[in-house]
Amino acid sequence: MIDLRDIPKTMLDGRIKGLPGGLAPLPLHDVGGQGWNVHAEDLPLPQLLLKQSAVDHNLDTMRQFCAQCDVSIAPHGKTTMSPQLFKQQLDAGAWGMTAATVEQIQVYRHYGVARILMANQLVGKQNVRFIVEELNRDAAFDFYCLVDSPDHVGQLAAAARDAGLGRRLQVLFEIGTPGGRSGCRTIEDLTATAAAVQAGGDVLQAAGVEGHEGVIHDAPEAALQRVDQFLQFVCTGLRALDPALFGERDEILLAAGGSGYFDRVVDIFQNVSAAKPVRIVLCSGCYITHDHELYDGYIKQIIKRGWQHTLLPALEVWAYVQSLPEPGIAILGAGKRDCAFDFKLPIPIKGWRPGHGELSLSDCEIYDLDDQHAYMRFVGALDLQVGDMVALGISHPCNAFDKWRFVPIVSDSYDVDDAVLTFF
Repeated sequence: MIDLRDIPKTMLDGRIKGLPGGLAPLPLHDVGGQGWNVHAEDLPLPQLLLKQSAVDHNLDTMRQFCAQCDVSIAPHGKTTMSPQLFKQQLDAGAWGMTAATVEQIQVYRHYGVARILMANQLVGKQNVRFIVEELNRDAAFDFYCLVDSPDHVGQLAAAARDAGLGRRLQVLFEIGTPGGRSGCRTIEDLTATAAAVQAGGDVLQAAGVEGHEGVIHDAPEAALQRVDQFLQFVCTGLRALDPALFGERDEILLAAGGSGYFDRVVDIFQNVSAAKPVRIVLCSGCYITHDHELYDGYIKQIIKRGWQHTLLPALEVWAYVQSLPEPGIAILGAGKRDCAFDFKLPIPIKGWRPGHGELSLSDCEIYDLDDQHAYMRFVGALDLQVGDMVALGISHPCNAFDKWRFVPIVSDSYDVDDAVLTFF
């Protein structure tokens, strides 16, 4: 059970980005009672906002999809690193949470996340020590990590023994792809890793197989073909393993599924057969907020492939027009410190003139970012003024959340109803 009791008590003041200067300290749980509205300029800009109606829609959409396909989801929490949003995901039926690092797991465990899939190798004395201590402290802690080589397995087993592990550590065999990151590249690599896990059976237990198709990048049709081939190879890897590896388990985990090809994961993994029942686990994380560009493009392709659902972008970065130095150029007061920019630049989606109302922003584009500025090109007929407000849609939620400690939750009319904290 997620325990968020300390988060609403967190004291906020004007030192925190996104809150008014001079704000008398107030607890987070009082944010929704301040009567703030973004359009009324009650909060300073730039400001990252989270629209709760879109979050609710996305949570319900993924819950329905998983139920219809009889698959589980362990959302990747690195997207938001917000325990308040983790709770919403778990309350919506998530099987567990995925993490990439022990640092992230430390946050998860502080707030009581009981089942964690570490979609990464567990390496290093301090990292192993923390996991061992959590496993020894809490018998209900259900933890999994990845292994991909005999060397890693040997180091992990030795470190777990040295740390005094009191019960076996559950591991998934990671299968990788040429040119990708970690993971066994061949069936021979896989079987050698499996033999090492068997040799370390006093502290390790094989729990399943994992792969990450999100490292595959190419033109859309070529990428889809490569993804399918990789997912088939993951299934081949599972079938190649000795069933005795999983003899003590009730089920075998088969995990994959970033936010771009989860439909293919389901279609291909549902055809695999094994000696024990298989639980398909999707690790998608960005679905909870979606975005306006990168993942929206993925979802449009998934819909073309027959997906009967939609996701809505929940994140917006609002900024002021602060300069109009040349015809057709506006400088906005938000930049790389405020917006994700690793895949695509933000896009202007709507405007607001305080005291007047909505502005149409057709034919506008952001063409560059500095640390604190966005360069927006617009057609000459657009009547922009200094002080106008512009909402920017973003790509890659992971690299938007990590720039903000405080994120207001707003209604569709931009009333501030609550807020979440992040722990990056």
